[in-house]
Amino acid sequence: MTAIIIDLEWNYPVRGTRGVEGLPHEIIQIGAGKIDGEANITDTFSEFVRPKYYTRLNKDVAELTLIKNEELQGAKSFPEVMEAFRSWCGEDFVFITWSGTDIRVLERNFIKHGMDTGWLPPVYDAQLMFDDMEMQEDRSWPLNYALYHYNEKPDGAHNALADVYSTALVLRHLDLEDGLSDDFFRCDRGAFEEEDER
Repeated sequence: MTAIIIDLEWNYPVRGTRGVEGLPHEIIQIGAGKIDGEANITDTFSEFVRPKYYTRLNKDVAELTLIKNEELQGAKSFPEVMEAFRSWCGEDFVFITWSGTDIRVLERNFIKHGMDTGWLPPVYDAQLMFDDMEMQEDRSWPLNYALYHYNEKPDGAHNALADVYSTALVLRHLDLEDGLSDDFFRCDRGAFEEEDER
């Protein structure tokens, strides 16, 4: 079984405009990294996604991620990127994300594009692993705090692939084998109530 850390960046309506029903966030970048048993990254996937619904990049998103409109307009569509990503994932894999938000956003984007979500694997929450194995405070922690806690430095700007590398740095301090064998750390699938909070 291959463990794959994934992270997404997404756009949302600019202030004063209406959102698209069923899609509060549209994915504009996906980053992923296959890891070994010690959370070393062995292969990566990174693609921008050309937006279909929120074609104007929100200023807050642009400032946070440093992504430019030109990069998105020259990118492949969501179905094209997901087809390539699915092929890259291979067979027999699980996802790891920092919180359950990304998988819910991913599922919503799949549904909005009329795509099958059946191939998506079990998803494990690295944020929950960090809290349970290290902090034991039953609360959410920003990824940057977890890096600070372990005296690790974030890998560059806030973007999907950089956050994949940062998550891997945190996982190296945790019992990854135990985390991936315990259903307690699995994210709920098909539940969309919390994805507005990141």
